[in-house]
Formats: sequence, C-alpha cells, structure tokens
Amino acid sequence: MAKGVTIKDVAAEAGVSFKTVSNVINGTGSMRESTRERVLAAMDKLNYAINLSARSLKTGTTGLLGLAVFDFSQPFASYLADQVIDYAREYHYGVIINTYGQAEHGLARAMQQANNLAADGWIVFADRALGQHGKLLEQNYPLVLAGDWSAYGKVDQVTMPNVDAMRYATNRLLDAGCRSIALFGADGTLDAEHYRNATEGTQELRVQGYLQAYEEHGIEADMRMLFSWGLLMSDSGVHAVDLMLEEGELPDAIICLNDAMALGALHQLQVRGVRVPDDVQVVGFDNVPETKYANPSLTTIDPHLGSYVRHAVDMLIERIQGHDGPTRVYTSDFTLVERASTRL
Repeated sequence: MAKGVTIKDVAAEAGVSFKTVSNVINGTGSMRESTRERVLAAMDKLNYAINLSARSLKTGTTGLLGLAVFDFSQPFASYLADQVIDYAREYHYGVIINTYGQAEHGLARAMQQANNLAADGWIVFADRALGQHGKLLEQNYPLVLAGDWSAYGKVDQVTMPNVDAMRYATNRLLDAGCRSIALFGADGTLDAEHYRNATEGTQELRVQGYLQAYEEHGIEADMRMLFSWGLLMSDSGVHAVDLMLEEGELPDAIICLNDAMALGALHQLQVRGVRVPDDVQVVGFDNVPETKYANPSLTTIDPHLGSYVRHAVDMLIERIQGHDGPTRVYTSDFTLVERASTRL
C-alpha cells in the first residue's frame, strides 16, 4: 500500500463515505454495484491493499465474527445468518460463515476448522447434543452456543422457549375445540416419559410442551399422532402428510416442529385434496419470512429471533473484549402469529 494512503483517502477519491469504503472492504452492507465498483477503482488507483494480517497484529482483532450453522437447506439457517450479519454490522463487524452438513461429525469438524479461520470469535449453532459434558466447547477462541442443547455451563448460550411456546400453541388449539392434534417432526416410537424427562434438544423440548398442554386439559395425548420422516425439511413435511393419510388419520390440526416441515405439509395437503384450515389446521415454528406468503399463509410460533441474535452477538463481542464473568444463558420470548392456516 502506498505510504500514507488511508480509507479516508479512498473515500475522498471515490466520493463516498468512510463507512461505505469499510463496507466494501469487509464485504458488508448493501449498495449499488456502481458504487462498489467506484470504490474498488479508487483503491486500485491509490494502490490501497487490504492487509488483514497486519491489521490483526496491530489491533489484536480481525473485525470479523464467525457463524457456524448447518447447511442452508432449511429456511431458518439463512434467516439466522441474515440476522447475525445485520446486527454485527451495527458494531462494524463483518461475518464469515462456515456451514456444516448434518452428518454425525459435521458440527465437530466446523468447530475445529474455526481455529484456522480469521474471526475474533464464533457463534456456533448446535444441531445435536455435544456429548462428553460439552468437551467440544473447550476451544481457544471466544464462543457463544446457539441452539437447544446443553452448554454445561462452559460458554454463554442463547436458546428458544421451546416448551413454553409449544405448550401455548397446543393449548390454543385445544381451547378452540381441537382434540386430535398431529405433531410432525417428532419420533412417535419413543414413549411419553422420554419427552417428559428431557432437559435438552429441540425435538424433545417441543414435544414436552405439546404433552404438557394435553395434560393441562386432562386429555391423554396419542403418541401414534407423532410423525417423523428424516430431517426437519420441507420434503419431510410432504412425506409426513402422506404417511398420516395412508394410516387413515385426519386430525383436527397439525403442529410442525419447524416452518420448513409446515410449508411442505401445506403443499401436500392441497395436493391430496385436504382443505386448510377447513379440514385441518396447521401451525409451524420459527416464523421464517416465507410463511406469510404461503397459501394459505401459515400460523406459526415466532421465537423472537431478532432478540435471540442480538444477545448472541452482544455476549460474543463482550467476550472478545475481555469480559470474564460467569457464563450466561438467554432464552428468547415468543409470539403466536395467527394467519390463515388456523381458525383460533
């Protein structure tokens, strides 16, 4: 880089703000392609070169946060990533993303790879139990765990109100007169006690809330109404509908453990001639943007992802900046967003 050339010099040459140049350098922000090209042309003219290694040695930081998340085959993953990127930008941080497959060792591999990636700290979304009392969390970088599996008190964590939210949604359906409520994404071969005694896990905790609602109404839940087919994805919702109908079941309502399954279920119910909500009501979980555009629009549990992400980023940056207090756990709130797929 030519001696004395700064980001301010590049901004002046390009006729843009300091922040715009910073966004181009970090790959953050939104701007016209012509603006980005003008900044790059100014950097080239002034012989301005980015040196991440030098910046890291000088400041001890890279200005980047890492997000490790399962692959984007589920709408929730990309929705989460968008929220992390947007909020990190307010701190002038960029975000690098490392996706992992949902095979057995995908998460562990991603966490090891993080040691070789240029981020000051990582938000890791766990899709499975960490095992060995969370030994995997003993890393050499600041770390916040996102998800519904125990952090064993080793790192800060953000999680969702799985039990309370599912209990509330199920209660609303029961209060509206539904009695037969199918649950998509849950393993019905496990007995009810397995779910009642669970202390972690997305599937386990959401089923626990479902069962609690039935108990509060003095009704015994029928475990045969739990349908699972592979991962919690849209095609799993399609297959769950087919399986349910082939078994001769048409419940009053279906609750899906996430919106991806619910969107697939909505599609297949229409294909099979089942009217929503007249014949069966449908509820999802996550409130991903696609739910409002479904036909009919999907009633879903909103786990307040914005607050969830803000707490994750805030806690991570505090750790990067040296905070060494006790580990913290933040549980987000929830809202049931009522749309056309139900009659509550």
